[in-house]
This record gives sequence, C-alpha cells and structure tokens, in this order.
Amino acid sequence: MGDDKRNVLLLVLMLIVFAIIFFLALAGLEHGESLFNIGIPVFFENWLIMFLSLGSIMRIVWEIYKR
Repeated sequence: MGDDKRNVLLLVLMLIVFAIIFFLALAGLEHGESLFNIGIPVFFENWLIMFLSLGSIMRIVWEIYKR
C-alpha cells in the first residue's frame, strides 16, 4: 500500500510540473518568446510544447484514474 501512495504522489508531482510547463509555453506564446529555443519558429515550438504537455497531463490523469 505504501508503494501505491508514493506512486500516486509522484504522478501528482509530475502533473504539476507539466501544468507549469504548459502555462510557461502559453505565456511565451503571448509574448513571442520561446521556452526552450530548439531552432524552430517560436509559434510552433510553443504550440508543440503545449500539445505535448497536455497529452502528458491527460496520460497522468488516466493513470491516476485507473488506480
């Protein structure tokens, strides 16, 4: 039972991290700044980061829901 509680806590922490990344990319999109500067246009980079963060958030919520 202790491992389950620790795993859920880790998933919630990951959920918070991905939410922070999502909102940082959203703020960067509004100001025209890139978050990681990986060499693609700022607009596409921020949308890609937001899309991947949202996918990660949905996956984590699904994992928590399954428990």
